[in-house]
Amino acid sequence: MRSLILLALGALIGAAALGGVWAVGHGNEDEELEVRVAAVRLDDGRVEIGLQQRGDDGAWGETQRPELRFLAADSESGKVKYSSPVAFDLVTRAERIDEGYRAELSDGGRRLGQRLFWRYHAEDDVETLPPVLCLVDSNVTAMRALCDGIGETFATGVEVIESDDYNFVADEVERRLLGGEISQIMATSFQLLETAVFARDHILLNNPDLGWTWVHYWLETVDPRLPAADDLFCMISHGGRDLFWGLASNSATTAAAALGINMRAQSYGDVADQAEAIRECVEDGAVSIATTLVSTDELAPAIAEATDAGIPVMSFNSGAHAAAEVGSSFHIGLNDRRAGEIAGEQFNKEGTEGTILCVIHEKNNVGLTERCEGLAATYANGDVETWNYEGANATEAVLERAAEEDIGAVMALSDSVGLSILFAQWPNPEIPLATFGFNLGFAKWVEEGKIMFAIYDHPLVQTYLGVMGSLLIDRMRLDPVTLFNGMTILIDPQIADAEQMRRVTNALIPQEIQDRYLSTDVDTEGDDSDDGGDGDSSTDDDN
Repeated sequence: MRSLILLALGALIGAAALGGVWAVGHGNEDEELEVRVAAVRLDDGRVEIGLQQRGDDGAWGETQRPELRFLAADSESGKVKYSSPVAFDLVTRAERIDEGYRAELSDGGRRLGQRLFWRYHAEDDVETLPPVLCLVDSNVTAMRALCDGIGETFATGVEVIESDDYNFVADEVERRLLGGEISQIMATSFQLLETAVFARDHILLNNPDLGWTWVHYWLETVDPRLPAADDLFCMISHGGRDLFWGLASNSATTAAAALGINMRAQSYGDVADQAEAIRECVEDGAVSIATTLVSTDELAPAIAEATDAGIPVMSFNSGAHAAAEVGSSFHIGLNDRRAGEIAGEQFNKEGTEGTILCVIHEKNNVGLTERCEGLAATYANGDVETWNYEGANATEAVLERAAEEDIGAVMALSDSVGLSILFAQWPNPEIPLATFGFNLGFAKWVEEGKIMFAIYDHPLVQTYLGVMGSLLIDRMRLDPVTLFNGMTILIDPQIADAEQMRRVTNALIPQEIQDRYLSTDVDTEGDDSDDGGDGDSSTDDDN
């Protein structure tokens, strides 16, 4: 709700508050009014006080000067003086979006009003032409702005019925058609469109001499306004402590903040816990749920409970092949099968021979299995052996197997596994290693040849788009399962070889530092220092 805030300015001799900046809340935790005091000492010794407000564009607006705004040069020291109030009209972010939406609808209505008249009526009809009947669902009252816009330009105006009682609307449409009280009908929702068409056809069937009445509709598939602040959106994933999910969590939080929605983002190492988290979201009245499908058999019952409760579900990351089957509206993720195929093609290009160990680090993860299957489908110079990476001594077991003469390389399917295998061989790895994932250490080590290549698995993209997808399926005016029909968006992964990683690392070095160090004869090769690390705090294992 728009509110009026009155600010009283207080000042002390010495003008201690000059240039001070503070924020004033107004009942919405994500909205702030940022203001600052403007003060100037005049030639006669007085101090003049004013107030500035920061606009949406970040710029400070014109100084608002209260009537009582002067601090006398001889004012008593230590005594607070108050200005007269300054009024600011506060509008929340949601209100700004709503206001802009209504303005757009009104403008569209004005264009419609002109077109509806000149397309279907002659100029000499003005005297006898009935108005347009505009139907508005009372659950979406913003659409009335469209009707108001039509009324401004349609020659004989508009009459509005606002109701969510469709039987009432049908009765009113039939009555007005029989009475010749309307020239055309504009429906502002799909349900009202069908109601009007059925009512019109029923009247025409029984009264064929009445003549045809056009029923138009406004195609509005997504509500652009922000959901209520207490609407719960859930993003539930598998993965637990892996570095991939640290980046994914950071990206999900960023997306939720940018979109202004209340997002519950949780990650679980056990699929049963993940399923229980989905059920908790259902119990807590979530408006939409995004989840990974690491094990569809175990998660399907929980997803079914969500859809049965009328909560739309989308999926991301693992399980693209089963998304539609379990009731996901649509799926966003890496093309895991293709990722494995690309890895096999790159091993062939590198001249790798012998068995490749494909190391699966998450039990029953169908996406990881698909990567290994894709690798086996394209690798031409040996077999692919799937290795389950479990237990405290998993790294040592992998390296023991890799040390046998038939092993040509190890394919790690996450950055955490890749790092653990690499560090176990540090500083001079003897067993060829390729890995999924990305951090700055990988960029350096691929460039130096300590890792053969890396495949970007895009945790940031998947979770950011996943949060946006959660908002989208909540804002749909049509059933998203029906509209999207199990649509799948798959990311084709990228190979990052030494040349690609060299471009990455070069882009991170400031030009002046390149000029200072890299343009000299100083030998920068062979530096085994660990300056890549595990990334920043966004990849903290605790995430």
